[in-house]
Amino acid sequence: MRLNDEQKKILVEKLALYWTDKKCTCCDNNNWVVSDTVFELREFFSGSIVLGGNNSIVPVIVATCTKCGYIKFFNAIPLGLISLSKEKTSEETKGVIKSD
Repeated sequence: MRLNDEQKKILVEKLALYWTDKKCTCCDNNNWVVSDTVFELREFFSGSIVLGGNNSIVPVIVATCTKCGYIKFFNAIPLGLISLSKEKTSEETKGVIKSD
């Protein structure tokens, strides 16, 4: 999912607030490229792709170090980019931080 202009603004504000030490843990570089796309981290099922059911999916924003390629993930839910439906049960959202 591509971020719209409002979501991009929120992302920039939240990262400026919370991501204060941008030094790469691998190479000490301070330059990153932050994606404007939300990706999914899916629960692992021994290599099988499982759609639906009680599996966990975490929506993430990806930041990539421009020098060594190290990747840092930010959960899009607490950043305020994605909101979970109120109808979701705690079992359906296991492993995912809820945002109100």
